Amino acid sequence: MSQNEPSAYTAEETAIIRKRQAGRSRVMGIALVALCILFFLITVVKVGVWG
Repeated sequence: MSQNEPSAYTAEETAIIRKRQAGRSRVMGIALVALCILFFLITVVKVGVWG
């Protein structure tokens, strides 16, 4: 979309879309951190640091 074209959404619609995107971003961030922790724990168990 160029600078001269009118927005396809109203300010309220844009705010709703941004809020949804932020929620999805948080969920994806949490999932990524959870996977990192899971991989770390699997590695520690396989290496046998606690065993």
